[in-house]
Parts: sequence; C-alpha cells; structure tokens
Amino acid sequence: MTGRIYDSESYPILASRKVYTILIALLLVSIATVGYVLLNSPVVRTESLPVVERGDMVYVDYVGYFADKPGGWVFDTNIRKIAMDDGITKSLYFVKREPKDYKALNFTAGTATNLLKPFVDGVIGMTVTETKTIYVPVDKAYPVALPALRTNLIDMEVPVIYRLNVSEFEKLYKITPTVGMTVKHAFWEWDTEVIDLNSERVIMQNEPQIGMIVSAFGNPEEDPRDGWYQQVISIDPAAYDGNGLIIVRNLISPQDVYQKKGTDYDKKKFTLFDVDLTNRTFTVILNEEGYIGELAGRALIFEVTVTRVLKR
Repeated sequence: MTGRIYDSESYPILASRKVYTILIALLLVSIATVGYVLLNSPVVRTESLPVVERGDMVYVDYVGYFADKPGGWVFDTNIRKIAMDDGITKSLYFVKREPKDYKALNFTAGTATNLLKPFVDGVIGMTVTETKTIYVPVDKAYPVALPALRTNLIDMEVPVIYRLNVSEFEKLYKITPTVGMTVKHAFWEWDTEVIDLNSERVIMQNEPQIGMIVSAFGNPEEDPRDGWYQQVISIDPAAYDGNGLIIVRNLISPQDVYQKKGTDYDKKKFTLFDVDLTNRTFTVILNEEGYIGELAGRALIFEVTVTRVLKR
C-alpha cells in the first residue's frame, strides 16, 4: 500500500494554501455580488433620461405666478397641494378646481397652441424630472385688450335727481314703485327715494350725506382686495338745472393697481389697471369671455417640471 506521507513541515504550507483559496473564492463572490447590484441599481445606471425635442409630446407640472405688480402671486397651477394651500398668496381671480382636474398638462413641445409661446418653447432641451424657471416678458405674455379698458374720474359725478323706467326699477329692486318709497341705491348703497312716477318712468332722488363712506365696487370689509371705499365729498342740489350734483371720491392710489378687483355698475368683473393722480382718473380692465384682465400687460414666471416625454 502506498500513500502520501505528510511530515511536520508540510502542514503549515497546506494550511496556508487552503486559506488563500478560500479568501480568493470569497473575494470573487463579493465582486460578482457588488457588480450585479451596481448594474441593476436605478440610482447609478448610466443610461440617459429622455430629452425634450421639438415635436415631442411632453407632460409637465407647473406653477404660474406674476413677476411683478406685485410679484409672487400664483395665478395658475396643476399641483393640487399648491392650489389648496391658503398660505400661498393667489391672484385675484384664482380658481380652485375639482380634485380630478389636477393632472399633468400635456402639449407638443415648440408648437403654437393656446399656451404662451415662451412656455411651449421653454421645455425644449429639458429632461424628465428636470425643473426649470421660464420667464415670459410682457410683450410675449397676455396683451391688454383696449376694448376691455374703462376709465373713470377719481372724483365721480352722480346726479341727485335721476330717472328710471318702471321695468328697470322693478328689475333692480324686485318691488313695484310707489311715491315716497325709499330703497338702497343698487350701486351706491345710500338711500334713494321715489319722488314721482307714472306708468312709464320713476323719478328718484339720491339722499347721501357729505362725508359718508360707501363701497360701491365690492366689499373690502370682508375681503380687502374686493373693491375699495368711496367718500361723498360734496352735494350741490342746484347744479345741472336743479337735478343736483354729488361728488364721490374713490379712495385709491397707484399702489392699488393690480391689487384690487371689483364689480362695475353693469355687473362686469374687473381688475384695477391704472391710477393716474395727475389727470385724476382711474382705469379698470374688464373680464370678458375667456379673458381675465388681471393677467393682461404683466410679465409672468412659470416653474415647470417635466414628468413624461413621448418621442415623436
């Protein structure tokens, strides 16, 4: 019988070889494991994110706010958390939508739509998950529609005696007129009395007091941005051939521009657009169908995050 003979000197050598073999095997297993994890980790994978090109369908989250006059007021967003946060100052005519309506905005990058051109062009070159601030200058934003402008005197003139036809009176006050009846003026809020009438017309007499404070364009007591106060500063009953003249001063300043909204005498909503102390006038810009005057003539800023890109 033959066999390998191990002497005392050979044992250390064999033991060392076994240890080295085990260490090398463990090292190879570790390298293989780490490599697998790195190659399959979404954090370190090196494949590039999609880049928006002209013509791609892009989905974005956005917040739009005014650049100035004053700046920082949010006028639109598709992010429900921002829309519902009352701690974030919103524009005068900001509208909270139904929860289901807060979803990503999608459009074709670089293609003219009902969106502003700097907005649809500004996403070109962005990658998915990237956030970018897009500035829209006044000349590229929403224009001022001249027919929507309405200019008034700061010191407005109101007749003491005025006339309505019977149907107008009944529509305004929901009552049949009688001589001696006193109602609150439908616009100015002070007392106005029926002093004469026939089957066709009603003669009214305004009865404010000098120094009286009214708020004809809104309710600033409830909401400081809704209208403003006016003060009766003089009454001349002999002016205009006895029809009389009341002077009502609007208590506004240039600092109120774009910071006040209201409802005019014909029930049209508006934004205060200009206060000219030199010419003693103020101008409002009316809301029309599909047109919000508050947005007109102002530089805008959009914070945009690309959430998805469909390549053309």
